[in-house]
Amino acid sequence: MSQMELTYSHVFKTPSQLENNDNALGLIALGDLYASAINVHPASLDDSAEAVAKLVELIETAHKKNPDQPLRIMLNHKSSLELRQLVNSEAEAEESNPDMGLRGVSRYVSDIGRPGFVLECEVLKTAIVDKKLPVEIVVPFVRTSSEAATMIDRLAERGLCRGANGLKVHLACQLPANALLAEPLLAYFDGIVVDVDNLAAFTLGVDFGNDALPYGFNKHNEAVRGLILDTIRKAQLAEKPVAVLIQQSDTHIIQLAEGANVEILFQ
Repeated sequence: MSQMELTYSHVFKTPSQLENNDNALGLIALGDLYASAINVHPASLDDSAEAVAKLVELIETAHKKNPDQPLRIMLNHKSSLELRQLVNSEAEAEESNPDMGLRGVSRYVSDIGRPGFVLECEVLKTAIVDKKLPVEIVVPFVRTSSEAATMIDRLAERGLCRGANGLKVHLACQLPANALLAEPLLAYFDGIVVDVDNLAAFTLGVDFGNDALPYGFNKHNEAVRGLILDTIRKAQLAEKPVAVLIQQSDTHIIQLAEGANVEILFQ
């Protein structure tokens, strides 16, 4: 990818974003979109078919803004703390450390998380089979190679077989383990989306939203930069696409991504 070919887009999280025709949408965060459009805990949902139809409609509308681009959809990445904010979420257990608790693959295979995973798979299948949309799946919070294998199997069980009819499945690199093990993990995935906010938080052990911390941390830290660049290098050596998900205010990381000639997704 040459410097002239660099692409910039935004993450689709709420239906209101469809009113802005200026911002291209490069990634759909299904957990955020579900929370804003449905707002009922998946385990307590009375009419999942209606929810699926509504989400598919929003996804189809979003695709019309970028009809020539693949439609990357990230499965629910939210923690139990965030999911407890949904209506009828009483069954969601309170965790002492939700950011490091039931998230991603570990949630999808759990009793409380399975209904949401099944619903999201129905959304993806409807978008692919009925609407013929060029969906690519992004999987968040994959902690180990074993979880990567489990995820590919679980998707296949729901009729979403990686490689079938060209279906691509990408890894959301959110943990230091993802960056360090990018080479073996890429055996299970077709590309990587580097989620800088989460990667920085888990690398430094910092909640960037906590104003009570005694001094400033930033994502331009050497350890964070090193993991980002190492992940990009490994993906490029494997000849697999890589994008960087970042805040527009993080200018140093934007410059890093531009220097590496990778796609940039703004939160």
